[in-house]
Amino acid sequence: MLIIGYGNPLRGDDGVGPAAACRLRALGFDALCVHQLTPELAEAVAAAPEVIFLDADATLTPGEISLKPVAAAENAIGHSAAPSGLLHLARAVYGSAPRAWILGMGGESFALREGLSPGAERAVARAVEKIAVR
Repeated sequence: MLIIGYGNPLRGDDGVGPAAACRLRALGFDALCVHQLTPELAEAVAAAPEVIFLDADATLTPGEISLKPVAAAENAIGHSAAPSGLLHLARAVYGSAPRAWILGMGGESFALREGLSPGAERAVARAVEKIAVR
């Protein structure tokens, strides 16, 4: 399983994805902590049997998490990538789009600042626990 946590740690709780991925990597998981999804990730995605994308979700209550399946998009990724676009690219270029999930994490503040709020920290802890017991 490949884990990709993405988001901007300079936008407060938008950094939950990389924070959770880095914690999982420290536990021995194959995890990438990135600022954004880029086309260069398609090769690693295509080689994985399963991918879990970790990202902030402003529609969730702070501390809440949500795990949903992700399917490959019908179109290639554009200027900015989403998990579905990256899956499409992996399938188009490398012939494989693995099963994929997006684990969203609720936060409190997405303003310009470093560090996670208490609610975002709870979401990260829940995400790490959910993946670690999988």
